[in-house]
Amino acid sequence: MLQIDRIRLDPAYHERLCAHGLSTVEAALSRLDGQVFAWSRSTDTVYIRGLDGRPGFFLKRYYYPSWLRRIRGMFRGTFFGLPRAQAEAQLLNEMRALGVPAVRPVACGTRRVGHFVTACFLATEEVPGARNLTTFAADAASGEIRLTLAQRRALIKALAQHIANAHSAGFAHGQLFWRNILVRIGPSGDGEFFFLDARPRRAGRRRGRRSEWWIEEIAHLAASARPFTTRAERMRFLIAYYGARSLTPDRRRQIRHIDRLAQRWSRHERQRIRMSERFEEWNRRLQSELAASGGSL
Repeated sequence: MLQIDRIRLDPAYHERLCAHGLSTVEAALSRLDGQVFAWSRSTDTVYIRGLDGRPGFFLKRYYYPSWLRRIRGMFRGTFFGLPRAQAEAQLLNEMRALGVPAVRPVACGTRRVGHFVTACFLATEEVPGARNLTTFAADAASGEIRLTLAQRRALIKALAQHIANAHSAGFAHGQLFWRNILVRIGPSGDGEFFFLDARPRRAGRRRGRRSEWWIEEIAHLAASARPFTTRAERMRFLIAYYGARSLTPDRRRQIRHIDRLAQRWSRHERQRIRMSERFEEWNRRLQSELAASGGSL
């Protein structure tokens, strides 16, 4: 069958993407170098270091190697609609347009065979100094990162306000776990957040209890927060999210529902945290070996 590659590049990044070998679908999908940040049977995410001291890029790739996966993708809208990577890029741009801080998508590409998607990718610009919130929290818990009580409270309030603003605008992220939020401490000591990996919408996603669709998103956050925060801190987050000093009976009911949902995802999140720790340890060892070998293995 005929293979067709299509790519979209942010014009402002065309030169840099070419210099980093990310200007064609073939180049992006065939790259074997880069620092691995996530991996599964159907996706991987690698970091491509920047040149001349400039920010690098994160390359996220989706694979559909079997016809079963390609047909499943067709029923999820990829045959006539947008591939996963392109839909994700649109959601990130939607967040940015709403004033919600999100990583910047700079390229996305798709490979089709007989119009079936066989692979696609999304490249986003690195946010220098930022790391995902799970890793950041783990380092704070171990003492590697020192946070004052005031800083912890400021981080909680800032995150709650960003999410409240997104929800007020009607934006649903879809998988609002800590691993999909980047954080860094700015020069003034304030926390800065950036969102990534929004899940493309599917038909029927807001049916059922859709008047309270945001409760599921807050439950995602609560499931990620449990290993690293106190109940008082999680309540502080909710008060900042609601923007109220006191909680009405209806809001207390919502909080109980959030807590029940968070319990469902807690085991899954603990597993993801362990996986994140393994990747962090693997990357630390790799960097140590590279430094010892002068940058080449």
